[in-house]
Amino acid sequence: MSLSSSGHDEKSLGRLLLELCVQLALTLLPIILCAMLPLPLSAALVLLHVLALGLAACTGREALARRISAQLSCAMIGFGIGVGRLLPGYWGIFAGIAAVFLGLASVAAWERRLGLAEPEPGANAWGSGGPLLTPEGEPVRSFNWGEIAMGGPAWCDHLLPDGVVLEGLGSSLCFSSDGRYLAAPIPSRGEWGLVIFDRQLRRLHHCTNAPQFWELDAFDGEVLRGRHSPLVSNQAVVARLDTLLADARSEDFIAVGDLWLSPDRAAHLPAARDFPAPTGSHRLRGVPHLPGTLRELDNPLAPLANPACELVLDDEPSGLLLADGEAVIWREDGKALVCRARPVAELERGWSNDCWLWAEGEGWRLLDEPWQSLEGEPRLNLGAPLRLDGRRTWRAAYLDYAGTDRLGFGYGLYSIHGDSEILAGVDELGRALAGEHRLTQLCLGVSLDGAGRSGASLELQPMANGEVPRLEWLREGADGRQGAFACRIGDWLLDGEWCLDHRVSDCGRYLALVAFAEAPAAPHRLVVADVRERRLLALERPLAIARLHDFREGIVSLAHVLGRLPEGCESNPLQRFTEAAPDARRAAAFMAAGGERFYYEVARVAVDPDALRLVPTWRLAERPPVANALGDFVLPAPGGVDAAWLFGCENRFADSYLREQEPRMGGCLLTASGCAIADLGPAMIWSADGRFLALTRFGEYHDPRAGSHPLWHLLVLDTHEHRLYRCADPIGLMPRFEGFDGEGLCMRVHAYAHEVEDDAGEPRRFSLDELLALRAEPLRREGGLWLPDAERERIDLWQHLDSTHLDPWRAP
Repeated sequence: MSLSSSGHDEKSLGRLLLELCVQLALTLLPIILCAMLPLPLSAALVLLHVLALGLAACTGREALARRISAQLSCAMIGFGIGVGRLLPGYWGIFAGIAAVFLGLASVAAWERRLGLAEPEPGANAWGSGGPLLTPEGEPVRSFNWGEIAMGGPAWCDHLLPDGVVLEGLGSSLCFSSDGRYLAAPIPSRGEWGLVIFDRQLRRLHHCTNAPQFWELDAFDGEVLRGRHSPLVSNQAVVARLDTLLADARSEDFIAVGDLWLSPDRAAHLPAARDFPAPTGSHRLRGVPHLPGTLRELDNPLAPLANPACELVLDDEPSGLLLADGEAVIWREDGKALVCRARPVAELERGWSNDCWLWAEGEGWRLLDEPWQSLEGEPRLNLGAPLRLDGRRTWRAAYLDYAGTDRLGFGYGLYSIHGDSEILAGVDELGRALAGEHRLTQLCLGVSLDGAGRSGASLELQPMANGEVPRLEWLREGADGRQGAFACRIGDWLLDGEWCLDHRVSDCGRYLALVAFAEAPAAPHRLVVADVRERRLLALERPLAIARLHDFREGIVSLAHVLGRLPEGCESNPLQRFTEAAPDARRAAAFMAAGGERFYYEVARVAVDPDALRLVPTWRLAERPPVANALGDFVLPAPGGVDAAWLFGCENRFADSYLREQEPRMGGCLLTASGCAIADLGPAMIWSADGRFLALTRFGEYHDPRAGSHPLWHLLVLDTHEHRLYRCADPIGLMPRFEGFDGEGLCMRVHAYAHEVEDDAGEPRRFSLDELLALRAEPLRREGGLWLPDAERERIDLWQHLDSTHLDPWRAP
């Protein structure tokens, strides 16, 4: 197979030595000649080099000029040596050194005069080159900084002293020597661009066929010099101005206020808007608004990025700004309106959520903050006004989603303010299935008289029959942590008092509510209202409910508090908390206390035809789970002679993300026959006779040079002889068991340490004799359990596990 050429011919060792000799001769010959010749002849030779250098530079033969420049420097060194030879003793040494330095300085000055000197490096592409000045000595402001990836080249917007704004350029700007042009690179992950701005015509040229400039060093008005990829090749790049402008795409800047902007930016200015009243003679208009000066703002483009118009009612300026796209809500009689706005004087403060009311005969006024969430309630977030009726305004709102900080449990609740991915279920192999969680939307109606919560009403999401449930404010709890509401669905007034937290089912038939409870009780009673049958279904078991999560496919999911864990204590599957929560009917003080971490667990409650039922935290696995199987499960042995309960597995990040393809690890196993093993993954399989259980353990091999490598080890549990066999060598990545009979164990291992769709895996097989020949560890009996020696110190935790769900598989 032929190899592609690298662009350079391979040279033999002899040719390389020959070239080295030639270079040494070209370097030493001028030094020796000028040092040995009489001083007048030496000076004549130097002068000849000076004239030749000037002639080559003036005729544009830059490469030849640079070679002559090197010879001139060598000749100047030889001339200095010749000067030193004329004078005796130390005087000759000092004179020679002075002549060499003076001569080389003269050569450098001559090169600069001819334009051959290498320019000083310009500002770097990472934005750390310090402040930039125009040729007139005025500063150039840079703002809106960003960078490519993390720590990559920077980009920003530049404001020139005359008000020109150049957007999205690199930090290495370069003015031409006459001050007319400004060149700047455009950073990119791919090919970099280049623009040249004509300051006289205020015209920007986008150079279409420009070299890849990253940093610009010099711009003499005809030639632009810079470098490409400074951290890698730092290759010099040169381009002529006339060539760059020949194929450039040009655009003339437009005056906007006291700025000059590109046509694309100027096109985003807001247009005038009309807000007609439904009836009556009042006329409301929105007039585009810009501050008196944009140049003086910290971000001159901020008012253009978030354009606003000033409201003018009946030709009277209101002094209020309305954001572009924001709506104005009129009352039906046309004599009042409400909108979200801000005063003109607070332009730089940023947009707020304040609502302003105008009423005929009253003028404009700022409405009071309509809602303050209490500590124990969901966070109610207000949006735009929706309607205005009588003396009440209605605003869009939503409740935040309080997800646990780990998947299915946690020690904190995240306040999430957008639709997010959640666990919707698992497939037959235990792999997670993702679903979308949508925020709970509602509408808040409050009095215009500033009564706050008093008299507030909340319209919830519509039910399947079109009826809109309402929560009406009643009072605040004695401890100030929750509010009590009445709930009405159409003409059905639900008995009791209710908390703010709620969730409408995906089918629209049910409404999940939490009954309000006064201290010393915490909210603990989950109730589901069946709109079609007009009945309330309640969960008999009290739970210290922290938040409702979701209501889909007949299952209500919620986070409830089971206990707390002191700071510094490590959580593990056998002990998630050290202090159990009191009965929820006496847990108000416990829930209000701080200082330690609450342990939250996600519970699932099923809606049965006549009652609510708490779904077990484990599921029944019907097939051997895979290495990335999610959640706790019970895998029965063939014939029902035993069962394995695995619990507490997590992914390596131990966070709240699904990470469906990631392996799970760190779980604990308890069999119905009493064998207890820790630190396992979910991949397992029973032998056909129910005696042996093949298990997997995830680990990592740490190589100081290559980093960490994921590894899986095979273990075989003999539940009859109470032995644990360990395979010393790793078995491969992401193991998946396919069969385990009298002939041996069949499995597949894969190429990656996470699940990949197209990776079918490689089959492996272990005979039963091979498995029984592995190193075996006898399990020790402690009470009714059989444990390895490493687990005997945690015997109390194992014995306190509630394993009653394994009773159906236990021998009588």
